[in-house]
Amino acid sequence: MRPAKTLIAAAIAIVALAGTATGVAAATSTPVPPIHHVAPNKLTGYPTHINTVNLDGYQIQTSYPLGVNDAGNTYLQTYTGNTVTAVAIDGPLLGTPAVTFNYIALPITQNILMLVWLLPNGLHNSFVYNFSNHESSVVTYDLAGHPSLGSVFIVKAGTHPIP
Repeated sequence: MRPAKTLIAAAIAIVALAGTATGVAAATSTPVPPIHHVAPNKLTGYPTHINTVNLDGYQIQTSYPLGVNDAGNTYLQTYTGNTVTAVAIDGPLLGTPAVTFNYIALPITQNILMLVWLLPNGLHNSFVYNFSNHESSVVTYDLAGHPSLGSVFIVKAGTHPIP
């Protein structure tokens, strides 16, 4: 019977300590303002809307020395409306047919975009383009999620500036 009383006493002590800790935390924490009172971020639009980047008219060249799927390849991407057409212009995939997909481009910070190519059947390739230091990172749609790392350059600017 003694172990049962010890166990009950320990449980009561733990509940009392938890209640005290919760009360202290509630009394000393700074309240977080509701999201609807925060001014939207001029670049991203958060928390009231989502800003996107229109790449219509842009031609972007990427080259990947590192990675499983893209190593050694250089691609030219041409953006028209809400689509991108990409073709290998150098490397092992030179001569393969061009591919065209819908895309979404989101501003992350100044001169950095997250770009997603929307492939059929819900697949996608996800890119981060840093136009300040000309780095491109991509994670492909395959199940292994093979990343590639390389460079990105604007060959021709479109009519809408990249923020």
